[in-house]
Amino acid sequence: PPMLLQSAIAFAGLLTGLLIARRPTRSPIVRLGVTEKGPFAHSAAHGGVVYLSGVTAQADGGSISESDSVAEQTRRVLAVIDDRLAAAGTDKSRLLSAQVWLKDISGDFQQMNIAWNEWVSTDKPVRATVEARLAKPAMLVEIQVTAAA
Repeated sequence: PPMLLQSAIAFAGLLTGLLIARRPTRSPIVRLGVTEKGPFAHSAAHGGVVYLSGVTAQADGGSISESDSVAEQTRRVLAVIDDRLAAAGTDKSRLLSAQVWLKDISGDFQQMNIAWNEWVSTDKPVRATVEARLAKPAMLVEIQVTAAA
């Protein structure tokens, strides 16, 4: 019995050492577009995946107006997405998923979709599109994407 106990303790120690040695290291999270004033990063990359924050047309530095068309705002949003994906080392051909929020889905879905289809490659991501009250009355569309690095 004492010999058996010593063997069991030695085996437990060996097993613990192996488990600790095999524990995966935590991969870094890289955040881009972080500013002192901004409440979020423009993108975050982790484990071979790039996550973009939601993008609206004013993210390009221009203004938005209630007279804008959803197609115009969508094209502006997609140009910013291209830039942010490039900054993270990837592009739209590597998209995994997209979420689209429209101010008026019944009135704007078709025109947003035309702009989307002009932009997206043949490597189309999964996508959901819903209606939502956006942060400002002049915002017609917001898009968030996830891409492989």
